[in-house]
Amino acid sequence: MKVLLCLLPFLGQIAAFVKNINMNNRQQQHHHRSGISSSSSSSSSSAAAASASTTSLSAAPLQPGDPVMLVGPGFLQLVLARHLAQAGFRPIIVAPQKKLDSFFTNLLKCGPGDDLDDINKQLRDDSTIGMPEVGDPYFGELKGVVFCAEEAVLPPEFVSRVLDFQDQGRSAFADGRPSRVICCLPVDGKIQKEKSNSWIPIFNTDKVQQDNWNAFAKAFQEHSCYSSSTTSTNDSVGSIVRFGSLLGGSYDGPAWLRDYGIDEGMYKMSLEQYRDMRERAFDRYKLGAQVLLGNTINPKPSNQETMEKTALEDYPNEIREAFTILGDYPEMDRSNRHTVAAGIVQALQVYPTTPTASSSCPKEMTILSKARSELPSPEEWKAMFANPSAADWPDPYLFDPSAFGLQREKEKA
Repeated sequence: MKVLLCLLPFLGQIAAFVKNINMNNRQQQHHHRSGISSSSSSSSSSAAAASASTTSLSAAPLQPGDPVMLVGPGFLQLVLARHLAQAGFRPIIVAPQKKLDSFFTNLLKCGPGDDLDDINKQLRDDSTIGMPEVGDPYFGELKGVVFCAEEAVLPPEFVSRVLDFQDQGRSAFADGRPSRVICCLPVDGKIQKEKSNSWIPIFNTDKVQQDNWNAFAKAFQEHSCYSSSTTSTNDSVGSIVRFGSLLGGSYDGPAWLRDYGIDEGMYKMSLEQYRDMRERAFDRYKLGAQVLLGNTINPKPSNQETMEKTALEDYPNEIREAFTILGDYPEMDRSNRHTVAAGIVQALQVYPTTPTASSSCPKEMTILSKARSELPSPEEWKAMFANPSAADWPDPYLFDPSAFGLQREKEKA
């Protein structure tokens, strides 16, 4: 028997678990790993962990074939796993056992009669409820870590428990420490109050969520992987990727999206009315990216809505509606999960520096979506990392529907 840490569930038990992490003793069959725990049953001593947390980390951009731990749970975690696998990495999904069972039954289907692909099978086989021990697959081989929960369910202690983990005095990471670490956090100051996919009408947990996000962000920013005072890329391997309200992540869009998306059932896994329509629309029309420096959004100019109403008032409704899904029309504070995942894949392969350079990414950046039915190329990501900025808001008076194959004819009076 091993002492296992069941990672936190979603809403309803967040506060209780942050104060008192539930430790469960149970024998695992397929997912036979050591939990992310500070218990003495793990052979790593608190003194060793304390020493590791103050030691600057080794830096090397990750390469295809490297194993990367994805600490969740959430839809973004699953979409990122698909993107990493398509790029040749070995993503390891970390989540509570009940979540893993649900994921591989409903979203990354691996059951009898399912159209199983090799990626889902590999993701299932590599998934785990915690950190590997000596003798487990990937122990001593891990290269990267991405904290990618969509909800504020990870307690701040998880930062050091993952990044500084040891068993029998040995690190689970190939170089004795992670080579690249990314922490995904929600962007602050959102204007559109988009509900999360797990929104439940009878609960109001906004304050608890924000407090938990703040505590986790503080713990990550204070860890040596992020806070190293040196500017050397060999010491600073941690960065923050901020995301807006998350939508999309399946494959109701371009045909090639099927290689990256999770099951379409995710569109309907919300109690919010019409949520599935917005999720699908993002996968069809909002795959483009904006990379903004730091923790920031892209608010509309004060006269944008008035200009759009005036400039497009004589066009049919379908033309007016098309304006916001064409021509790189930006989102203020919303992000497609595919877009965020694609950006993380590229960010894992470069160093985080301040200021950014041609072969690096920002120490902290926000990825938002814009209207485009294709993801950025690796070259486009590099350009956005080197020169992060919000996308320009389009001038509706210059809008030419015929350039997009739409009828330019206006409605007759």
